[in-house]
Amino acid sequence: MPDHDPNAELNILIPRNISRRQALQIGGAGALSLWVAACGGSSGGESGGGGAAAKTVATAAPIEKGPVLLANWQDYSDPANYKGYQSSLGPKINVSGYGSNEELLAKLNAGGSAFDIVAPTGYAVKTMIDKGQALKLNRDLIPNLKNLQDKFTKTDYDPGNVYSVAKDYGVTSFYWRTAVVKEQPKTLAEAFEVLKSLPKSARVNVLEGSTQNFALALLALDFSLNTEDPGEIDQAKELLKSVKGNIDTINSTYIQRASRGDIDFGMGWNGDVARVIEARAKKDDEVVFLVPDGKTEYWVDNWVIPTAAKNPVAAHKWINYVLDPKAAAAETAYHQYPVPVKGVEEFAPKEIVNNKVIYVDEAKIANYETQVITPKGQQLRDRAYTEFKAV
Repeated sequence: MPDHDPNAELNILIPRNISRRQALQIGGAGALSLWVAACGGSSGGESGGGGAAAKTVATAAPIEKGPVLLANWQDYSDPANYKGYQSSLGPKINVSGYGSNEELLAKLNAGGSAFDIVAPTGYAVKTMIDKGQALKLNRDLIPNLKNLQDKFTKTDYDPGNVYSVAKDYGVTSFYWRTAVVKEQPKTLAEAFEVLKSLPKSARVNVLEGSTQNFALALLALDFSLNTEDPGEIDQAKELLKSVKGNIDTINSTYIQRASRGDIDFGMGWNGDVARVIEARAKKDDEVVFLVPDGKTEYWVDNWVIPTAAKNPVAAHKWINYVLDPKAAAAETAYHQYPVPVKGVEEFAPKEIVNNKVIYVDEAKIANYETQVITPKGQQLRDRAYTEFKAV
């Protein structure tokens, strides 16, 4: 695993441990002239979300000078790939961090950030598509799309990769320090019971956003994480409220704190926690990530180019760059999530490929559920989340 220096030779707009960001205006209006309406060009005539004509970019358009503004989850791509992209293609990549899909979507809805590339989870991709915020991809500019594993070309939220390309995938669950937590829960329901009984001295962090902690609460109650039943969502709210007194922080930016040993029990994503496990092992402090029996959330994050991008050709070139097996393996080695690119296991470190926290058994994933949130479901979750946080 490489030494993590996320600021090396990069223009990081906001410190990575801060999830709220300032808008950055980049590029010029001239980049917009490179776009063509799909209904009027050779790229097809499909309609985008919200009834707007789907936009794409011309195959012959030159790559912009950048800088390319990439909105990404905390510490979620290998800086060596940013530098390799710049060396090979020219534009510099500026990185802006965010802590939840809801935060990213709110920024896009506000229209204040001209992001060139974003990395939303599947259900947020669908939201972007429905609102006409996702640029229709020009596949001629992404020849390495042939390297994407077949099952990731048939997603429910964007069949055929019209607007998105899978970045990596993982699962959501609980983790803990065995020095503090002596129990060995096997399911999400058992993990919630452990959380209820933790000593007051235990430091607990849960993920922010209405979709994340409600996903685990709903699944612990054996409901679908996509339920639109107000009664089921209320039961999940009550479960979360029952443990609220034991929760110290609600934050999706937790890798550094957990790696210092400052979180005893938390919600997290498997690749992030794999890094925490490695860091704490150097201090003889065991951390366990629960790959649960039964249900949990299985998710796919994706590369998407917003319709407001000022550097859409350069954005296409970035996606193509990280679809190369060697670049994809560097991503996996850095953030410790599987990247669904054919041949990546040939180049990725064997200790990562063989790690069942990172490469979760397919038999378990088959029982897990992926979020596909509707506006109604989101509204119900947002209301319940507000009530949970107010306790």
